[in-house]
Amino acid sequence: MPLNGRRPVPYSVLLLVAIQSAGFLLFFVLTFCLTWSLPARLRWAPLLAASLFFVGFARPVDLVPLVLATAVTYGIALRLASLPARSTAARRRWLLLGTATLVGGLAGAKYLNFFGETVSQVVALFGARLTLQPVHLLLPLGISFYTFRLLGYLLDVYHRRVEAEPHAGYFGLFAAFFPQVSAGPIERARDFLPRLRVAERFDADRLVSGATLVAWGLFKKAVIANRLAIFVDQVFAAPPGQGLNLVVGAWLYAVQIYCDFSGYTDIAIGLARLLGYESARNFDAPYASRSVAEFWTRWHMSLSFWFRDYLFLPLSYAATRRERRDTVLGVRVETLGYVVAAAVTMVLCGLWHGASWSFVIWGALHALYLIVGQLSRRLRRRVARRTGLASRPSLHRAFQVVVTFNLVSFAWIFFRAPTLTKALEYLHYMQIKPSATGVGHLVVDVGLAAAFLFAEWTYRRATPACRLPLPVRAGLLAAAACAIILFGVDAGNEFIYVRF
Repeated sequence: MPLNGRRPVPYSVLLLVAIQSAGFLLFFVLTFCLTWSLPARLRWAPLLAASLFFVGFARPVDLVPLVLATAVTYGIALRLASLPARSTAARRRWLLLGTATLVGGLAGAKYLNFFGETVSQVVALFGARLTLQPVHLLLPLGISFYTFRLLGYLLDVYHRRVEAEPHAGYFGLFAAFFPQVSAGPIERARDFLPRLRVAERFDADRLVSGATLVAWGLFKKAVIANRLAIFVDQVFAAPPGQGLNLVVGAWLYAVQIYCDFSGYTDIAIGLARLLGYESARNFDAPYASRSVAEFWTRWHMSLSFWFRDYLFLPLSYAATRRERRDTVLGVRVETLGYVVAAAVTMVLCGLWHGASWSFVIWGALHALYLIVGQLSRRLRRRVARRTGLASRPSLHRAFQVVVTFNLVSFAWIFFRAPTLTKALEYLHYMQIKPSATGVGHLVVDVGLAAAFLFAEWTYRRATPACRLPLPVRAGLLAAAACAIILFGVDAGNEFIYVRF
């Protein structure tokens, strides 16, 4: 079912279910065998062909924006590289052309109707009437992700942080690499492109480690996320009378979306590893964060760092360098720059996730968290000292983790609700009073979520010396596959982040 008007990507195309289907299995095995059978200098060719096939399999028209965006970026990057550094005006014009093309394509495909509805609502505030007919556009697969990959590359070439890639095939693979094109990670050109020139060797350890990541991702999606989704979908669909179920539902959705998205990332990284390429990390135990600022260094890290490097830091720098005074209206310029940059960055981050005011509010809430956290650092340290928490670091950390998790879970309500009105309705009916319905689901799901988080926390704390021998890991891989078959829930749930 579409979320906030977005089309659902065909279930058979998504990696979770696709990897369980004979069609995708055949597709990947053929790609795998062909890739490793060729010399290293030619491996890009079958991977690029497979990536284009993957994007265009369900709807061939999805290839059009991908190919156009890739071609424009490739050409403009080469032009930027050919211009001398002193040609500032010319280089800026080419950068502006490339940025406008990429951002314009994304905005036209994703936000046209949202902008039209917003204009109509603003006009209505002044007593006028403006009716704009919605344009029925189908969101191309992966457009939000490959647009950011290409835009980051263009900015890096402009600032001479990377060299423009002359090999059209390598660059096409960078834009369309099929394990990552649907929902990331959003790789940087400086990390991905050099790997294409390294002659990786195939070995058993790569096979087992890659397959283990795929199995772990499938487990998180099929066994944890899909099972939690049954309860979460019920409480979000009918909030009246749910009471305490709504509070627990927000907590469980936090775990669901983490297992769903990090599960996809594990599958993507595992498939890429099987094909000979290492991917960027995307998650680092985000719910162990002690603040919302730390949360954004652990959650969807490739996107968070993209916004940090290409939007937040330039905005913060621009807001402070033009002001020669140390303070403005009693506020330090550095603090003011942080506030402006955080507000703009997180609102745009929310809008990137979807064309809906509920996503904008979600981003604005995180901006508020970050700003309040920045402004209250000294106050929180004083409170910690006076209450004795500062002298009990373990208790202090646990308190911070619990507060951060609840703040993030509260914001997830606006992310999950199909509309802003539904989110407000959800909040309206939240209360501590237990509900007479869904008790069995609630108990089982809370226990499942707690057991999963504890198991992941334990695994994360394991030292490299605890690494198991290859035969043992192969056995555990087989056991994980059996667990997925026996306990997995195939509810037709697509990966959440593929919708964006």
